[in-house]
Amino acid sequence: MPLRPDRAILRLRDKTLTVVSHIRTTLAGNAANLRQVARVMVGTVAAFATYRMLGLHEGYWSVFTVLIVMQASIGGTLTAATDRLLGTLIGAVLGGLGAALQRTTTIEVGLVLVIVTGLAALVAAIRPRLRVAPVTAAIMLLSAPPGAPVQDFVRDRIIEIGIGGVIGVLAAMLVFPARSHAVVIARTATVLRQIARMLAEQARALEAGAPLPSSPDHVALRQALGNVEAAMKDADRERATRLADHQIPASVPRTLWRVRNDLVLIGRALDEVLPPVALAALATPAAAMLDAHAALATRCAVALSAGTSVDRMDASACYRKFGAALDLFRTSDAAATLDFEASGRVFGLAFAAGRLHRDMIDLAGRVDDIAPGKVLAAKPA
Repeated sequence: MPLRPDRAILRLRDKTLTVVSHIRTTLAGNAANLRQVARVMVGTVAAFATYRMLGLHEGYWSVFTVLIVMQASIGGTLTAATDRLLGTLIGAVLGGLGAALQRTTTIEVGLVLVIVTGLAALVAAIRPRLRVAPVTAAIMLLSAPPGAPVQDFVRDRIIEIGIGGVIGVLAAMLVFPARSHAVVIARTATVLRQIARMLAEQARALEAGAPLPSSPDHVALRQALGNVEAAMKDADRERATRLADHQIPASVPRTLWRVRNDLVLIGRALDEVLPPVALAALATPAAAMLDAHAALATRCAVALSAGTSVDRMDASACYRKFGAALDLFRTSDAAATLDFEASGRVFGLAFAAGRLHRDMIDLAGRVDDIAPGKVLAAKPA
């Protein structure tokens, strides 16, 4: 039976609204990526127009440079542009010196290429941030036009790459500028949520009286912490160049690493099931303590994004209850029945729990230090 016209219109409207809602959700979830796309597109067009207006013969180096240096934040772009320019300068000088020898046979060019790239690779090995130097040296040596003045060729390449670096930084500053402060906040919040999930998994293992299953979370956590440190360096560079300021204490990444080490210690204690007498006395308060600190990590992540202070009373109360249960167990007859290895795991767990509580409270204090300042909205990194 054919649909009535009004029903067909309503169904079409509903489908249209569903599609529009899906598009909005997709765009909102990829807002940071789309802003980066816009910055790259604007920078690429600007570099292309600039080198064509200046009449540079190999101005595509400017475009390549923009594509290479554009990062997720102003500080990251500035760092990449600086490294690219320094690496290019060294590579261009070495490549130019090789080209100045004007070798023509295949063997002669090959020997010069090996020597030039070897020297540039040594520089990159000593200073990894200059890793573009060997590439530039090889390109300069192999692409130098026969008979062209070497000094002019080297000068033009440096100018073209310098133009690309400047345009990349300007695009990052002017087109949907992303301050490294927001990137640090977002990446730190991501780390805290990973920590909360791992603490909750450890609590579930205690409650179930089962060994803690192996997990790739520790590898992912190390990578995420490295991302926080990289973003922090970019934020510091922005502040040093007066492009932006931030209120994030330098101790935040260090404290996160300490918490990660605490997780490792707890995981080692829970690799095997604790003795039955220890589980009966400590499993419930220890799991509650871990859950409370997982909740504290989540509250720290939320407070970072919102610019508020952190409530840590639940974590402190649960830790005190765990400490009281541990003291009772330590003086009980059941504790005396444990062998050396079992005692080491039980009291190793207690030691790690004490470190975890101290470090999480310290981290909450660092989040409180950020709260009174100007906290930018965190954007996905």
